[in-house]
Amino acid sequence: MPPPEPRNPFYFLLLLASVLFVATALAYAVVPVLEEKARDAGEEPPPSAFRDDLRKDGWRWLLYEVAAMIAFGFLSMGLDRLRRLQKERASTTIPSAKDESPPSQPGPS
Repeated sequence: MPPPEPRNPFYFLLLLASVLFVATALAYAVVPVLEEKARDAGEEPPPSAFRDDLRKDGWRWLLYEVAAMIAFGFLSMGLDRLRRLQKERASTTIPSAKDESPPSQPGPS
């Protein structure tokens, strides 16, 4: 049985960036709706620095998270390809001197 291949650390980072992106996207879409419902019910939502930052910079957070997802995706694919090429190179054998026949040299004519 061949030894197990080490895990790709970029997969975990890609997963983390993706979960963070989904959470940010949901917050960016849902928080303003919840604030509006609270105002319609006659209650002003309590002040929140997070909501203010989300309203002001949420689109930028989403862009950074998409960029991180793209970067980690390419890095994970690159590391997988590098490992595959290294495995292929290691599996090809160099013929030993016993297996090789000496090159034929033309004799004097």
